Amino acid sequence: MRMHEESGMGKLNMPKVERYIGATLARGVILLVEDDDLPIATMGLRVQDFWWSDDTALVDAFTYVAPEGRKTSAFRMMFRKAKEMANKAHMPLLMANFGHVDEERKSKLFRRIGKPMGTTIITGDTSHFLWK
Repeated sequence: MRMHEESGMGKLNMPKVERYIGATLARGVILLVEDDDLPIATMGLRVQDFWWSDDTALVDAFTYVAPEGRKTSAFRMMFRKAKEMANKAHMPLLMANFGHVDEERKSKLFRRIGKPMGTTIITGDTSHFLWK
């Protein structure tokens, strides 16, 4: 819910969120970083193939680091674990920076840790989707 509040994208549908998180856990893993028993970061990863191939990858379904976790090693810890799991499974790790919050900073980080794979855009009437 905090990620949705911060991102300002689309109308929140909690039953859909719960189904997606459940499906992510069923097809992968959810990493969680806590500080004093409070979650400060989460990353959902699932094994997924591509629409054009039977090849699989460990895919970032969602990643969120709360403001209080952004000056910690929370993201790096999750990324290292995700990369380790992908390496053990002999598959690539595919991560995306989807959203407009701190886009340049996140894109710069992602370019440092992996190979860039395209750009995401949104066009048309976004007045109901991008409410921030």
